Amino acid sequence: MPRVLIDGLVVDYIETGSGVPIIFIPGITEFKEAFGFQFRGLADKYTVVSYDVRRGLKRAADYTLDLLINDLYRFMDAIKLTSAVICGHSFGALIATRFAVEHPEMADALVLVSAFPSPPDISPDRFINWISSSPHSLHRLLGTALKTQVSRLFRGTGLRTPAMRDAVAAVGGISPALKTSRTTISQRLRIIQKTDLRPMLPMVQVPTLVVVGSRDRAFFLKSAQEIHEAIPDSTLEVVEGAAHFCFLTHHDQFNSAVDDFLMEHLPEIA
Repeated sequence: MPRVLIDGLVVDYIETGSGVPIIFIPGITEFKEAFGFQFRGLADKYTVVSYDVRRGLKRAADYTLDLLINDLYRFMDAIKLTSAVICGHSFGALIATRFAVEHPEMADALVLVSAFPSPPDISPDRFINWISSSPHSLHRLLGTALKTQVSRLFRGTGLRTPAMRDAVAAVGGISPALKTSRTTISQRLRIIQKTDLRPMLPMVQVPTLVVVGSRDRAFFLKSAQEIHEAIPDSTLEVVEGAAHFCFLTHHDQFNSAVDDFLMEHLPEIA
């Protein structure tokens, strides 16, 4: 599995396909392998990349959104990407949004999935149940079952490049990633509770696709509409029948929405 060193931090990542790069940023308890269906479904037209967001630090005060944005900046530099489509899911969408505002020259477009610009007025424990895969059967799906499914998906697709094989093999190492520490989750929740991106949304100057599942909680449906209305050049896509993990449970519809959006907004793809 490829890896880069950022300020002494070893960052593992997956990269496959060719074309305009898309970087997928995982959610609060997720990991790079969660985007297995995007590795397979988009790699015939795009370079699909995902990386492990920085794990917990000993001092909670050191774990900030600014740090995670800098990590993404340094990660792109390390893998020699001058720009990419930046796609973040849930917690990852906070990173993606701020990154696009602070580094617009490095964001070709923005895809915000199950995003929220500010936290809801509920307890952190309840909110983590909303945005984490841990309480759901999805968490098990993202383990050995996903390895089997992704391997089957890649079989016979004609995409059996070394990078593709690396992507499939990487899913086999998913078990350690499932064990996101309580410290890390607590530090990420702290970031969420301190973050309000609503004043920044009108500053997003790149084409933006806002994706939400029709069966997600009312808070996320409202947040998607709020983000869509505030970002000048945005498109809202509601995935029918999907909930918070629409990129996984309804991956065909999600991938098609991303592809259609990028085909329309990035002339170099057409």
